Amino acid sequence: MKPVLFDAFPLLCWFQEEPGHTIVGKLLDEAEENKIEIFMSIINLGEVYYRTYRVTGQKEAEEILKKIQLLPIQIISASDTIVLEAARIKGRYPISYADAFAVAAAIQKKAVVVTSDPEYKKVENLIKILWLK
Repeated sequence: MKPVLFDAFPLLCWFQEEPGHTIVGKLLDEAEENKIEIFMSIINLGEVYYRTYRVTGQKEAEEILKKIQLLPIQIISASDTIVLEAARIKGRYPISYADAFAVAAAIQKKAVVVTSDPEYKKVENLIKILWLK
């Protein structure tokens, strides 16, 4: 099964029906059909939560979290190995620490990162990327 990894952008894009949301919907359907595996770092899940909280409040953030938990996405915990690999990536590349977690998890899972965040252009030599836009 082909592994893919979501950073925060695919879910935010999907919930807000922004450009690229149909691609995310298709990937979620493929995961439901066991054609692909979707992973996401717990750190990036936290990003979705706090961004939703800031824009629409805690109640909506909790509702979004419940919806995410029903999706065919495997959440990757922040193990010592992932934390240190993310720190190494952050040390070498000018990307956000949360994005470094997504990169570290993608490397570990040999997954394609799904995003629209231009910061990932700085690490294209480390991972494969499926651009939403």
